[in-house]
Amino acid sequence: MMVEPGPESAVHRRKGFKMNKKLMIGVIAGFAVVTGIVALTKRDSEPKPTMWDKMRKGMEEMPEDFPPRIMFDNLEATKANTDRILTLLESEDRQVDDLEAMATG
Repeated sequence: MMVEPGPESAVHRRKGFKMNKKLMIGVIAGFAVVTGIVALTKRDSEPKPTMWDKMRKGMEEMPEDFPPRIMFDNLEATKANTDRILTLLESEDRQVDDLEAMATG
């Protein structure tokens, strides 16, 4: 006398668990993709000027040797250097374009 496993047997419950696990992994992966897309579309390349100005004003009130002030000053110096480098690169690109135009023209 052999007993057939019914719909509530452990075998059927494990299959349902595997299906639910795959479904949950798919849902989580989909959510991660949507979250990444939203984060990329909302990302600003630079902070808003008003926020940056408020931070600068707050940092100017701090002592010179206060670590957040030092970091902020370094960020400003890096930003200034980056802007200067980009300006130099743009002027070099224009010079190269002018030389190429003269060579072909």
